[in-house]
Amino acid sequence: MIAIRKRPQAPLDVVARHLLVLALASALAAFLLAVATHSAARAQAGGDAIYGMTALDVAPGAAAQGVAMLRQYRDGALKQAGNMGVTLLQEVDWPNRFVIYESWKDQSAYDTNEKAAHSAELRDKLKPIAGAPYDRREYQVIAVGPSQPATGPDTIYMQLHLDVFPPGIEPTLAAAKAVAEAARKGEGNLRYDVVKSVKPPQSHTTFLAAWRDRKAFDAYESSAYARQFRDTVGPLLGSPFDDRLYVPIN
Repeated sequence: MIAIRKRPQAPLDVVARHLLVLALASALAAFLLAVATHSAARAQAGGDAIYGMTALDVAPGAAAQGVAMLRQYRDGALKQAGNMGVTLLQEVDWPNRFVIYESWKDQSAYDTNEKAAHSAELRDKLKPIAGAPYDRREYQVIAVGPSQPATGPDTIYMQLHLDVFPPGIEPTLAAAKAVAEAARKGEGNLRYDVVKSVKPPQSHTTFLAAWRDRKAFDAYESSAYARQFRDTVGPLLGSPFDDRLYVPIN
């Protein structure tokens, strides 16, 4: 006859401790998930973030000098408190045209950078070689989502500026949010930001987007959601639909 030995039961206090540990672990996991979700939502919404957009032209023979000055500015701005990134862009087929796109924690950080030595130095050095007035504007978030590193050799950027009549502001912003959400899911998209002017007139909206390569951008241009966006905002525009392509300055 085979004797079957029963496994001794764990004392009730041991079981209770195990259950308590599991409950605490579940509660901690739920808390961390809530924190992560809140942080991601805040990052996408942008909170109090301010985005600076500077468009500048230099004389045709001064492109290399312009690139050097922009890099020097970027080095200074990245060290500034509250900076969240600086992107330097050079227009495709117009190498003497540039854009500086930068993000700041809040208005105070942006304003402090405006008064910094590297900002004054950039403005002063540009004067003798400028090909157009220095155009710098500050924006607030409309739709800014997570971005991927734009490190590939074929990365292409699009900058689009819209100016609509006042009655068209809300429809334009709604269409902008929709196209941004759809574009971020597209093949090869690295980022798609939509920002609106802080100061009047608040009918100015700027888009800054990046793709892995020109093929991915062309796919975006011919997509149904991009066509729908253009069809929606076209009748609302107070100035031409002005989109330009750029390559990053590393």
